[in-house]
Amino acid sequence: MFSLLAAALPIGLGRAATVEDRIDWPAFMRQHDMTFDKLPRDWAQAPHFGNAMVGSMLYKEGNTIKLQIFRADVFDHRDDIWGWTAYSRPRLQIGHFSLHPVGRLTGCNWRKDLWNAELTGTITTDKGEIRIRHLTHAAGMAIVTELTPTDGEKGFKWTWHPAEARTTRSGDYPNRESEIEAFAKHYGKQYEKTLKVFKANPPGRLEKTGEVSVWIQDLMAGGQYATAWGEHEAGGTRTHIASIANSYPGAGAGKTAADDVKRFISLDRPDWIGKHRAWWHDYYPRSFVTIPDKSLESLYWQTIYRFGCTTRAGRCLVDTSGLWFQGGPWPYFTTDWNIQSAHWSVYAANRLEQGEELVNRLYAGREELIKAVRPVEWQNDSAYLPIEVALDMIGNREQDMRYYDLVGLLPWTLNNAWSQYCYSMDDAMLRDKIYPLLRRAINLYLHMVKEGDDGKLHLPPTYSPESGVWKDCNFDLALFKWGCLTLLKANKRLKIDDPLIPRWREGSAKLPDFPVGDEGFKQGSDRPLLKHHRHQSHLLMIYPLHLVNIEQEGTCDVLRKSLLQAFDLKGADSLPAMVQTHAGPIATVIGDGDLALKGLKRQQADLLPSGLWACGGNPCIESTLSLANNIQEMLIQSWSDPAKDESGPIRIFPAVPVDWKDVEFHDLRAEGAFLVSAKRAGGQTQWVRIKSLAGEPCRIKPGFKGQVRIKSDRPLKLNQVSPGIYEIGMGRGDEITLYAETQLE
Repeated sequence: MFSLLAAALPIGLGRAATVEDRIDWPAFMRQHDMTFDKLPRDWAQAPHFGNAMVGSMLYKEGNTIKLQIFRADVFDHRDDIWGWTAYSRPRLQIGHFSLHPVGRLTGCNWRKDLWNAELTGTITTDKGEIRIRHLTHAAGMAIVTELTPTDGEKGFKWTWHPAEARTTRSGDYPNRESEIEAFAKHYGKQYEKTLKVFKANPPGRLEKTGEVSVWIQDLMAGGQYATAWGEHEAGGTRTHIASIANSYPGAGAGKTAADDVKRFISLDRPDWIGKHRAWWHDYYPRSFVTIPDKSLESLYWQTIYRFGCTTRAGRCLVDTSGLWFQGGPWPYFTTDWNIQSAHWSVYAANRLEQGEELVNRLYAGREELIKAVRPVEWQNDSAYLPIEVALDMIGNREQDMRYYDLVGLLPWTLNNAWSQYCYSMDDAMLRDKIYPLLRRAINLYLHMVKEGDDGKLHLPPTYSPESGVWKDCNFDLALFKWGCLTLLKANKRLKIDDPLIPRWREGSAKLPDFPVGDEGFKQGSDRPLLKHHRHQSHLLMIYPLHLVNIEQEGTCDVLRKSLLQAFDLKGADSLPAMVQTHAGPIATVIGDGDLALKGLKRQQADLLPSGLWACGGNPCIESTLSLANNIQEMLIQSWSDPAKDESGPIRIFPAVPVDWKDVEFHDLRAEGAFLVSAKRAGGQTQWVRIKSLAGEPCRIKPGFKGQVRIKSDRPLKLNQVSPGIYEIGMGRGDEITLYAETQLE
């Protein structure tokens, strides 16, 4: 099916073939397709498609096939007199089309083709069958459904069903003046005099432009979104094309959507199908992973597919629900773990385009992050990210007073931005977009911190997601310390002599120790560990910040205790997939691959049949997407201790389960902008290949048995700097292969 490098190949002369050359990608990806011999009965079973802006899924509803459609940037635009984000700027549902067959639905034979990102197969009824091909176009805003019926089904028809343009968070927004007091009591007294009684957006309207129908939804606060659709018939096949457009603050979405449909109808079909496939065929080979557990391998590649569907530079980042928004109480971006962990997989996967939009949105919203600061006088030098935001990043520290003391969300999100930098070494991005925001985020802590009688710098009690307000809150201590250390590193890298350097040095040196109890790290110094805590925010110092790590002396005991507590799931609401999203990487960074695998299996069992995940019946995408990160952390790690100037090392197979004797990966990315490939066979590393994209210092821990040798196109020296760790002076574009002498035997 596909051929990979033999163990001895790196020893020979000449450069190895590329991943694209060595793998039969269509055949490999076909192994991981989802197939359906029964019609999926709801969104939890449905095949789903997307292009990081618009998306679709199909499933049975009554005697129809429901084609549900989505657009990721459709939000309301009201201000805070309508409440906080869930009520003023919620993400809005679009609606669905219904395919009405002539006969009674009896079954299907569907394949979700990952390589081509399309659904193919047949729909059967008691009157005949309908051959189907469905896709969301990778490049254009088109949702395409080709249907070829037999004679008995030629009379099938489509109908359109718009969703109401209102928040899906229900239950407490006031519908009359007398209810405002209760709302203000829950969310903050600032709403007592300013909050408006609910007012619906105007009803949508249907228009026609030639043969194209357009449903236009105007918004009370300005802007509109629109769904357009039309059909094209040729050779017995009817092609239904839908497009969704969004505009703000003005109108224009209706015309844009209609023009998109007309354009797609007029285009040469093989050409636009070819462009769709070309995007996906370029996307998958950016890296390759194969592991012995084939069910997990399939989930890994299905997750990589979902990343291609849900986020992309210039389109949208991953929100709480992901592209396939089903409503529920979280119609926004939740920034207290969800969006951070949702993006963890993109860096090692060598898919930085899927992480870039998070950085871009923070940068684009920087003025709103400044205006969000309270007290207002701190806006001069600080920035703040609320727990609930829309794409515009509008909000403030007082919008939901339950979380006024939750101050660490911007530095936490900027840890993702720092990863985007470390894996790309894009100094311009660091200088222009990341550094100024991180400086402001840490300034908020500097305003709050005071020296105590013990000579330590103490923050006031702050909020640890999702547990409460605690003294010496580990969540904020970790982020404050990481931020200070990272700003010092960035200053050195960018050659900036920032006047705040003494404050950052003081902050990193004089914070109190992380509070520890009998079972590991606690939420805070005045809080015994909250048992079975599904939100591992008190363990950020372990992962992803690496402030406390296995390579430091005296850390093994607290790391192990914290890990075991994180894995201790009990109760009906233990949410294994959610817990594993954070607990799994913690297991890998202390080298426990077997426990990490146990957690992966829990996560796998907790996912819905479609591969998505839900909390309380509503989709939460991070626990779906994190599966790829958990596997990557078993295969390669390249984190650096924030307190040290040296980078890496790149650790090869640092947490592979004992039973995984044969593992191989290609072009996974490491910090320092290295592409790394490696093979493990019979439980031993066979070879490691490294390509430098930026010319950064390379430190590697390959895990070989025996004397390590190097092959390269030009003479390069391999220096052992400590047991098992080597340093190689690589230049930009250099590529080397490491192997052990024992592999020659």
